Amino acid sequence: MAEEAIFIDSKDMVILKKALAQILYQKNFDQSRLSSLLDISQPMVSNYCKSKDEIPDNVLKTAMDIAERILAGQSVIFRTCVSFSDEPLEGNFFIARKNELINDENNEIVNNLTEAFLLLKERDISGLIPEVKINIAMAKEKPSGSDDVAAFLNGLIVADGRVIGYNGIRFGKSRHLSSLLLSLKSILDVNAIMNIAYVEDIGKTGFTYGFLTKDYKLRDKLKQVDVLLHEGDFGIEPCAYVLGNNAVDVVNKVLKIKEEIYDEVGR
Repeated sequence: MAEEAIFIDSKDMVILKKALAQILYQKNFDQSRLSSLLDISQPMVSNYCKSKDEIPDNVLKTAMDIAERILAGQSVIFRTCVSFSDEPLEGNFFIARKNELINDENNEIVNNLTEAFLLLKERDISGLIPEVKINIAMAKEKPSGSDDVAAFLNGLIVADGRVIGYNGIRFGKSRHLSSLLLSLKSILDVNAIMNIAYVEDIGKTGFTYGFLTKDYKLRDKLKQVDVLLHEGDFGIEPCAYVLGNNAVDVVNKVLKIKEEIYDEVGR
């Protein structure tokens, strides 16, 4: 997730820290805590708290905003940022982690995951929902690690057997699905994965399927497979993993499984 950043001119940084020291000292922050927070020595904190220097209104406003965030429990880190721009940077910005920079490939993955969610939204997939959170992960074409795999933050939101929402899409968040997808991608031609409940009669769908070992390795030598089954272990729920070229491909397979197996039962 991108982090909010406030750019301060270097000449104003000392004044800003003076203002913060004075504001927070009045809020019962001791000098030792202020020293650690502002990344300055304790004698310097003492000097700042006693300073009679006039604080410009714009710096004071920024200091009060930062102090409110600190008092609300947010962490603050003072860093030096080297940037190159034709215009001076002022105000608030968001700094993205390297793996979350919006480029064409990342944007395509996010759009594909969003489209996959819309295909699932409000669809009845009862019978396919595992006890653990259900999620979809999609990797870049040439991933170097889990930071190159995107998934729904904290999984998809489910109610009454239907997917109803999600809390955002992030790279590097779904560790289990990401690591499994990356290990499979090194063997199979697969770019996306979704976990669903264990499907006993998966053969009825016409999809190719195989099995994973207890430690999530391919049990058999396979060149291509649509669904991998994990029979579970002590404390681990049996489940199925649907694989595909992308998130939309995976969801279409899941919907077919629902239609061929569970809808058939209700007819």
